[in-house]
Amino acid sequence: MSLTGTPFFFLTIALVVLAVAAMVAIWNRIPGPTPARVAARVGLTVFSQVAAVLMVLVYVNNSMGPFYDTWGSLFGQNADVQVTATGSKNAGSGDGSPSATGVSAQKLNFTKYNDDVLQANAVGPESHIKGDMYVWLPPQYNDPAFAHTNFPVAELLPGTPGSPKTWFGSMHADKAMIKLMGEGKVKPMILVSAKLNMFGGSKDSGCVNLPGGFQTATWLAKDVPTLMRQNFRVADDPKKWAILGYSAGGYCAANLTVQYPQSFSAGVSMSGYNAPDAAVVVKDPKLAAANNPLLLLQKARPQPDIQLLMEGTLQDGSTVADAKAMLRALHNPRNSQLLTLSKGDHTTETFITEMTPSLIWASQQIAG
Repeated sequence: MSLTGTPFFFLTIALVVLAVAAMVAIWNRIPGPTPARVAARVGLTVFSQVAAVLMVLVYVNNSMGPFYDTWGSLFGQNADVQVTATGSKNAGSGDGSPSATGVSAQKLNFTKYNDDVLQANAVGPESHIKGDMYVWLPPQYNDPAFAHTNFPVAELLPGTPGSPKTWFGSMHADKAMIKLMGEGKVKPMILVSAKLNMFGGSKDSGCVNLPGGFQTATWLAKDVPTLMRQNFRVADDPKKWAILGYSAGGYCAANLTVQYPQSFSAGVSMSGYNAPDAAVVVKDPKLAAANNPLLLLQKARPQPDIQLLMEGTLQDGSTVADAKAMLRALHNPRNSQLLTLSKGDHTTETFITEMTPSLIWASQQIAG
């Protein structure tokens, strides 16, 4: 039974109803001595509370995320990495251990995630990471008038914990694009969101290339673009590619834009941060320094030819200060901008508020 499916949510509701009904029906009918009756009543109370909390957690996960989209991601068993390409080893423990099968960029079998979004499982030809991808195509993609058009692409990154489908679930990026195109505020571009957290659960894999482990940066910055070019009419020019993310995905978007200007010319950090905070990264000072986009910009001679939209809220820690620091570090900011919200915590509601100006700005940079 799917973690995010309607049947499981209804099951949690049924458990709450059952718990309440049981309390009403047998509270005063429990036989035995007083200690036994008290113990039984405590058990009923605990069961009812656990059932209610479970129902609320499932509702929050489904409506505000999903933060965890499968049982594997919840328990940290949702990733498979392949570090070699010889096919000589196999491992799928999700702990960064080596496994292998020879893989090249492939034609993917896309199915419908919803009425507007396609989904597929893919293996990165360079990172050998196995992960899911979600793709939204603008209506113009299937219009005969655009049959020879290669579309610009915006890659979307979730937070941690989080799922790429969040962008098309609670964030509704596809619906936002339709609305903004109808208002003439954005031009047609393809949206793609791919797996970010390789460990699953709440443990952050850091969006970097881990020595001997998950090559997440390669997966997101090289493999996903390669797979998109193999399967859709998308632009080759990095000036037609942007990468956007919120929270941990915002940090990742800035970091990848700085490190992979050959893939992305524009990056958007929505309530992100500058220094990596994943434990698996910060325990290695050299790895942490090599994946701090602010430090990389400050040291780069010359700097990469990129533009950044940095967003934060005054009520959300250092997000505004980090955003300002990144923009100050740019030698040639061109169309780079700062967006500051006066209100908003580190929540999905805030990310949704930041999403509209993010899509507009990204469209201006890569879609002209």
